[in-house]
Amino acid sequence: MLKEKMVRIRHSILGFFAGIIVTYIIILSFYLVNNQAALMLMIFDFLFVSLVFPLDGTFVKKIELLLIGNVIGLLWNSVFSSFSYVAACYFGGFLNVLYMILNPLLNLIWVVSFWSISLSVLASSKRVKVNRLDS
Repeated sequence: MLKEKMVRIRHSILGFFAGIIVTYIIILSFYLVNNQAALMLMIFDFLFVSLVFPLDGTFVKKIELLLIGNVIGLLWNSVFSSFSYVAACYFGGFLNVLYMILNPLLNLIWVVSFWSISLSVLASSKRVKVNRLDS
């Protein structure tokens, strides 16, 4: 029991470091990432690692899901910021205030959606492993 807890703690610590490394690589690779996107990716990495890494599943699969989540978050933020820039040019400064209010809420949509999909992926891999043991 104690050994299993230690493995989960080490797994989570490794995941935190992997999340930090992935976030910095993305931010440094894409120097055009705005501050809001970088902050959202760091929040996503922290939440993802703290909520998913203690669960059952292989470390490699969790890292792959973390990388896919960061790419989706980067794409989501770049599309949304481009959309808000164009809308602000056409409709004026009022949409800047609306963007500041809606940005965290719309980012929450992709974070929650991707988190639930990743839970489904981890659960399906566990189900496949159990089915292999039964046959």
